[in-house]
Amino acid sequence: MVGEAAARAIVDRGRSVIGAVRETASYLADLLKFVCNIAMLAPLAMSVGCEGKSDAKVAPAPAKVIEAAVPIVEEAPPKDAGPIGEFDITFYYVTSEEEVAARIAKQAKAANDNASADVESNGAEGELAAVTPEEPAPREMVPLYETKTCAILAEVDKEFAKALALQGTGRLKDGRLLNVGGGQNCECDRRPCFHVIENQTWGRAGTGQPLQPFRTVAVDPAVIKLGSLLYVPLLDGRTMPGKAPWGGFKHDGCVVADDTGGGIKGKQLDLFVGQKGYFLGLSGSGGSHAWARHVEVFEGASRCERKGRRIGRKPAAI
Repeated sequence: MVGEAAARAIVDRGRSVIGAVRETASYLADLLKFVCNIAMLAPLAMSVGCEGKSDAKVAPAPAKVIEAAVPIVEEAPPKDAGPIGEFDITFYYVTSEEEVAARIAKQAKAANDNASADVESNGAEGELAAVTPEEPAPREMVPLYETKTCAILAEVDKEFAKALALQGTGRLKDGRLLNVGGGQNCECDRRPCFHVIENQTWGRAGTGQPLQPFRTVAVDPAVIKLGSLLYVPLLDGRTMPGKAPWGGFKHDGCVVADDTGGGIKGKQLDLFVGQKGYFLGLSGSGGSHAWARHVEVFEGASRCERKGRRIGRKPAAI
């Protein structure tokens, strides 16, 4: 009997222990369920085995995406190509018949004044004045022919005809503006031929574009392609003579190769300056243009732009 009582006691104690274990397990399950329902502790719950242990479906924490570092490469600002070379800059402008006539008259007057001075000097010495002022030589007139028809546009002083052929553009006394045309291909009796330019202040360049003071340059097409934008550092920051809209501004160095000329050979830029007064205004000390010799010239497409008739620096390049 004693053995049976002891056995019952052992069984009861085992049941008590099992009950306690079950209660503890239930408590732990409830605690784990509580933990799994807290979103901010989701990683912890996952680590202790929340999956399948709770009726609540907790979305797993999003995996951390590790993106490869992509280096940021800043685009370098455009650079001008190396210099095309050293050029001599010369200048051309619209000559006028009246201007040439005035110069001829001035030269004739100076010659007469010198002759008169010689007469007075001889007379002061008590000798018979044998020197008399010379009569001005008669002006030699030549015809200017129209390019296509060889019709005579005008008869002008030979000196003006020479100046017109040299500059390429000139204004007659009657106001007509002439541009050289045809060059050596002119089939008229006298070369070069010319054509009248309507509704233009300065005439047109060889490409057909309007001539623009301080922007148009004549080039040798064998050296520089027509239509090319060029950058001339020597002009950058230099104030152009004259008044707006043609002069009186600070240059940015941008010009365009729109013109050609029979006398333009090799590394030479012939800058169109509008009128003779502007040419004189660009002279340096002693009236010399020696400052424009051996000038570096760069390709200007990355720095300069053409918008309609405007030639100038790109906004991003200022």
